[in-house]
Amino acid sequence: MATSTGAWRERAPMREGDTPLIDAARHGRLADVEALLSGGADVNEPKTNGSSATALLVAASEGHTEVVAALLAAGALLAAADNPPLQYAAHHGHVEVVAALLAAGARVDDKDEEGATALHLAANQGHAVVVSALLASGATVDSHWIHPQDPSQSTWTPLLSASLEGHLEVVATLLEAGAHVEGAEPCEATPLFVASQMGHTEAVSALLAAGAEVDPISQDPEDDDTASTPLFIASVEGHADVVSVLLNAGASIDWSTRNERWTSLMVASQHAHVEVLTVLLEAGAAVNHTDVDGQTAMTLACAVGHLNCAKLLSLYGATRTFHGAPDGFLTAEQVAAGQGHRALATWLVESRHWSTPLHHLRIDATRTLCARELLRGGADLHAAAAAGGPTPLLLAQALHAAGDAAEGSAASLVLAAAEPWSPRTHSLFPAAARTLAAELLLIGHQLSRQPRFAGKEISLVDVWTVLVMPSAVVR
Repeated sequence: MATSTGAWRERAPMREGDTPLIDAARHGRLADVEALLSGGADVNEPKTNGSSATALLVAASEGHTEVVAALLAAGALLAAADNPPLQYAAHHGHVEVVAALLAAGARVDDKDEEGATALHLAANQGHAVVVSALLASGATVDSHWIHPQDPSQSTWTPLLSASLEGHLEVVATLLEAGAHVEGAEPCEATPLFVASQMGHTEAVSALLAAGAEVDPISQDPEDDDTASTPLFIASVEGHADVVSVLLNAGASIDWSTRNERWTSLMVASQHAHVEVLTVLLEAGAAVNHTDVDGQTAMTLACAVGHLNCAKLLSLYGATRTFHGAPDGFLTAEQVAAGQGHRALATWLVESRHWSTPLHHLRIDATRTLCARELLRGGADLHAAAAAGGPTPLLLAQALHAAGDAAEGSAASLVLAAAEPWSPRTHSLFPAAARTLAAELLLIGHQLSRQPRFAGKEISLVDVWTVLVMPSAVVR
């Protein structure tokens, strides 16, 4: 039963420019809409404040399917405004309204005043169900979003929009429908690039699995300094998981910008992205790569005072002497002190003679480069940059004396590795020593099969393991 116009007006204040029909459509009051239409209201009358919005556009935007149906039945025009109702319904994710409009003859690839199709808007907002409905109705999967007032702007496809926002389900739907996985033009950002920039790891993985080029160079055609790759931009933004995925897909780890010759490692260092730095270093990034001014990742870390970055770079063998034209050469200590970074300068002085990764006992172990692996790889416990200089063992002993060598720490592992061979320290010995120990154990077990010595209960295996093998197995 339709409500009276008076009662209807008391429910809520009308928005500026709304006609009674538009107001009823906005709030989904079907009975009022029908009453107004029966009373002669113009179904296509726009708002009175100069806007071209009609009751159909407003109802579609709000998702009132029954009102949309009533308006269409009364002759509402599908393209009475610059912004088609289909775009509004798609943008807000109203799939039933989208279906009703398409069934009534709405053209699926029509564009609004800004050049966007309904598919662009649904993809941008992550409405996967609407995207599927539009594709099923023949929407062009790679339609370009170009603003009619500024055609020079980058052309965006629905896949690019979804990738930018990280809408994984939409990305997958578009890829399955045959969306082109690369950008529209050589210099434009690709879906992989924008997903990497925003840190959408799952979208990055989906795009790579669909065949996206891992190293597309995106830049402003008029500015070489803006050139970038997905790995580079992910490193700038600090997205360690994305960096890892890209590296596993074969991204060029040491790609550098054309003019400045900056690498992903350098920008990660400058921005203090320690997790990204760790991933890149573990993957073998060139730690001492220099830019056009002779700077390295370590130079940048020292210049901005990032102590943890400097420690990590030092762990991976970063040089501490840099070309500093016109004054010849600078040291890391000079760079840090010159910028007033006292804590970093103090650490650089303290660690001045640390010549191997194993010297860096107080730096948190990374996933693949840690004290245990270094020791098993044959790291020298007595390595020193010069006679009388600090060795890993001396540093570990100092930490132990200070009560700073907890069980399982790098220092405790170095101390254990310095002990004679035993079943407890076996795993810390180099591969050759571990192989010899295994062979000697076999010999010990063979000897244990001989008759007991003088009838006594003596285990020759124990004697062999405790007295013989520690002398035979050395680092």
